[in-house]
Parts: sequence; structure tokens; C-alpha cells
Amino acid sequence: MNCDTAKSHVFPYVDGELPPDVRAEMEQHLAACPACRLVVEHEFAFRDAYVARLRPDPAPPALRDEIEALIARAGAPPPPRRLARLRHAAAGAALLAAGLVLGVMLASVLERRDVLTRLADASVDQHQKLVRGVLPPDIAGVSPRVAEEWFRRRLDFNVSLPELNNPDLTLLGARISHLGSIEVAALEYRLDSKHVSLFVIPDEAYRRLGLSEKPKFKVLNHRGYDVIVWRHHGAGYALVSEIGGRSCLVCHSREDKLDPPLESFVHL
Repeated sequence: MNCDTAKSHVFPYVDGELPPDVRAEMEQHLAACPACRLVVEHEFAFRDAYVARLRPDPAPPALRDEIEALIARAGAPPPPRRLARLRHAAAGAALLAAGLVLGVMLASVLERRDVLTRLADASVDQHQKLVRGVLPPDIAGVSPRVAEEWFRRRLDFNVSLPELNNPDLTLLGARISHLGSIEVAALEYRLDSKHVSLFVIPDEAYRRLGLSEKPKFKVLNHRGYDVIVWRHHGAGYALVSEIGGRSCLVCHSREDKLDPPLESFVHL
């Protein structure tokens, strides 16, 4: 197995989806190739640090106890008729209450998920246009500090950008763009020959989206692209790429751990 083949297997390898024979070849290659091994280690670290946060919170203890009690009663010997009617009525009321609570929770989750999906869709659309040159940069070949000053004179919110701490990372250009109706700062980077787009969203507009504060980092795959959405120091961010956790190197150096405090995820 060569490096190109190994890199195409990174995500199924991390997800445990490779057939045994291919996984064995992959592990043999990783044992002999430090570069590919580093990519896999970064992906494992990223998923452990951030993707795990997408797992849903457990049901409230009271609701869980009620459901367990209902299940236990369902398997108990049938009581006398009158007592059975009372218990059935109580069980029905409990199920109705549980259903109402779950319905409200589900509606809230689905609404936030729909907002997040629409934000991801707009971000992917802008990323594709940047990569294809449909949206050319307003400025190119400048440092992050120069780009910050350029945005400061044109936008009514503060744009803070990470330093280029990776020799394989280049800021290709920047422009004012739109995610739906929201005016944003759009940055196009090249990382290891791959394009990565970073969109900076004004805090007021991000708050109006109504996204939950938890998990801090919303990670999803949309239309074949990896999208990470978060809020930090008075602004919202959307990062779009096709390279999974490696896109975090836009904000991290290779020496940084991928499990930092949330406040240092973006070095602003």
C-alpha cells in the first residue's frame, strides 16, 4: 500500500469500517510511514476531542426512572381488575407526559439541526465558489494581520484571524461574502495542497441562529464536505474542507495538541 492509497483509507480506518485484510495492509503501511501515521493520529485525536461531544445527552433521571418503572410494571403479574385500571390510567398519564416532554425536546433538537444544516449548506456553497474562482478574492497574498485590517475598514464587526503557524498552510485570499443573508468575512486557505475555507460570522447574527452552546463544536459532513461550526470570543466560525480533522491546522500548529481547552481552539 502506498501513501495515496493509505490517505484514501484514513476515514474508514478511523471509523473501523475497513475489511480485515485492508486494515492489516493499512496498519503495516502506518508502521513504516511516519507521515501517514501522523495524519491518522490527528484524525483520532480530533474525533476523540470534538466528535464525541455530538453524542446526545442522556435522558433526565426522573424521565428514565419513570420509563424503567413502566417497563417493570408491564412485565409484572396482572393485578386485580380495579387496581389494574388505576395503574393503566397512571401509566397512560405517565406515558403521555413523557411523550409531551420528548416531543418538545425532539422539536427543539430538529429545529436547531435544521438551522445548522442550512448554515452548513450555505458554507459549502460559498466554499465551492471560492475554490472554483466563481468568487475571486478581494485581496490576495497578504498576511492575516493585513487581512484583519482590511476587514476592519469594511465590516462593522471585529475579524480576528489565526497566525500561519504551519509551513504547509497558505492564506490564498480573502473577501466579503454572504452565508444566506448574513454578511461574513471569507478566508480561503491551502493546506497540504487542499482548499479550506474559513467564514467569520458577526456575533449578533450567529446568536440569532439559535444554536445551542453545547456541544461547543458542531461537526457534520454535508454534501461530502466536513463542516465545523463554533463560537469564540464574540464571533461565529464555519470551517469547510474535505480533509476532516486536518482542517484544524488552519488554527493550530502541528505541535499543538488537538485536545486543548475550548478557549484556545482558535488562537486569536
